[in-house]
Parts: sequence; C-alpha cells; structure tokens
Amino acid sequence: MINELKNNFTQTTVGSIIWIAILATIFNFQETTPLHPIWTVIAIGCIFGFIFGVIYPFLWNYSTFKSGINIAISTVLNTIGGTLAVYLFSPTMFNFIKPYIIGIVLLTLIGHTLGFYAYSKMENRKLAAELNQKI
Repeated sequence: MINELKNNFTQTTVGSIIWIAILATIFNFQETTPLHPIWTVIAIGCIFGFIFGVIYPFLWNYSTFKSGINIAISTVLNTIGGTLAVYLFSPTMFNFIKPYIIGIVLLTLIGHTLGFYAYSKMENRKLAAELNQKI
C-alpha cells in the first residue's frame, strides 16, 4: 500500500509539474522566468501529488470510512488544494474566483458524489461477474 501511494504521489507530482510548466510557458512566453515561479510550480505539483496521488487512492481503495465521509473529505481537500494552487499560481486569478468558491464547493461535492456512485456501480458489476464465473 505504501509503495503504491508513494508511486502515485511521484507520478502525479511530476505530471502536474510538467503540465503547469507547459501552461506557464505558453501563457508567459514574453517574460523571463525568475526562480520564484519555479518553486511555485513545484509547490502546486506537490499539492496535486498529495491530493490525487495519496489521499484519493487511500480514501477510495484502502480506507474503511463510510462513503459520505469519503465524499466529504475528498470535497474539502480538493477544494482547499485547488484554491491554494490557484492562489499560488496567480493571486489575481484567486481574487477573481473568490466570490464563486461556494459554487465551486457545491460542484465539487456533486462531482464526487456522482463519481463515487458511478465507480461503485462499476465495481459491483465487476465483482458480480467474477462471482458468477466462480459459480
């Protein structure tokens, strides 16, 4: 479990750093890049790596919490991590989305709820097929 979580963290962190570096290159091509934005990109990548590479796999594969608690934890951490990443990337962009944070939380909650129930349905079908094959 620890190795899988570590690998998920590393893959997600590196993927996020590359993705953000590409976006920063595309949208800031006329400026020279000082050292501060590089650390910002690394921090954002670590936030994404922690949430999507460690927290999500742990919550959905290993934890024994009820589904409502998993959905609540996922929603809160996703919203906090996302808004923190936006703030680190651009405080101006954060100020622009700040009035919509309640809507973002609601959309995140709805998305996690729908995602959980779709994933549960898919897993139940897969388990039922495995059990039917064994019978």
